[in-house]
Amino acid sequence: MTNKNSSIEKFKTKLKEKKTFKVLKAIKNVVLVAFFVSLLCVLALTLISRINGETPSVFGYTIYRVSSASMTPYLQVGDIILCRECDPMTLQDGDIITYNGTSGELAGKRVTHRVVREPYQDASDGRYYLVTKGDDNPIEDTPITVSQVTGKMQCKLGLLKHLYDFFITPWGLLTILALIILAFFNEIINFGKALFGHGAEEEPEDIQDVIARIQREDAEKANKSAEQSDDKNK
Repeated sequence: MTNKNSSIEKFKTKLKEKKTFKVLKAIKNVVLVAFFVSLLCVLALTLISRINGETPSVFGYTIYRVSSASMTPYLQVGDIILCRECDPMTLQDGDIITYNGTSGELAGKRVTHRVVREPYQDASDGRYYLVTKGDDNPIEDTPITVSQVTGKMQCKLGLLKHLYDFFITPWGLLTILALIILAFFNEIINFGKALFGHGAEEEPEDIQDVIARIQREDAEKANKSAEQSDDKNK
């Protein structure tokens, strides 16, 4: 009886471990699928925006990568910044903004410079303008209208810059591939087994089936012992 109870307890423990493993595996798969779906959505949004000649924006936030040295030393070439849509009339001297350039060498470009003159109304046309300047530039930019402003800089994304700089290298691309393989390692193994006909993973026995099997084995052993005793008595 003790051996039977011990076997049942061991099986219960093993069954709980398998169920826990399956739950954790399911959670992992949900998280990974959600991550990759989100990544695909971001990539699709970026691609569509680029095709339409726009900069992708999510909930009013936009990420830019600095491509000139006009804002050094505060912003270096390659820095990644986060900008947010804002009311241009609330801008103050010292704010760093991004705007659409419309004249000279800045025409058609996104420019990130510092506000050096708050919004003011021009008496000649009644429109509101403001003046910006790159920290490293010797002269101010041509005044821009408040409608040209696309956002106000919130912060620099240093970690994202390092990740970007790393993942665009060959080693970075190999790292991404390795992470994907590692994340879906079990699924890849199971797919390989199914592909080469090794069969699927066996489902664990039901606890009631195990108890019935153990009881049946105990009964068979008891019958066998009784038969052996009868033979000896004869």
